[in-house]
Amino acid sequence: MGKDRQGPDWFGRSVGLIGFFVGIGLLVVVFVLTTVWLGQLKPPVGVKLDYWAQHGAMMGIRIAQLFIMGFVASWIAGRGAQMYAAANRWSSGEA
Repeated sequence: MGKDRQGPDWFGRSVGLIGFFVGIGLLVVVFVLTTVWLGQLKPPVGVKLDYWAQHGAMMGIRIAQLFIMGFVASWIAGRGAQMYAAANRWSSGEA
């Protein structure tokens, strides 16, 4: 029996590409936030050790937030790419 093969799933390809580009856009946002947030963490000139005791927790929280946002953005981009690739292999005759 021959396979009844169709072309690629255009809806799946479109959703996959949109997901990929949304993930890439989110990664760009994370890189911009990294520059802004970590640029604000510079201590003033001649600061004592007390500054780091007061602001060290905020620095740790910001770094953790950036890591999580970057992880999620890359996960979204990866899933979009996987969906696009899977839609290219789609056929209705598989049974």
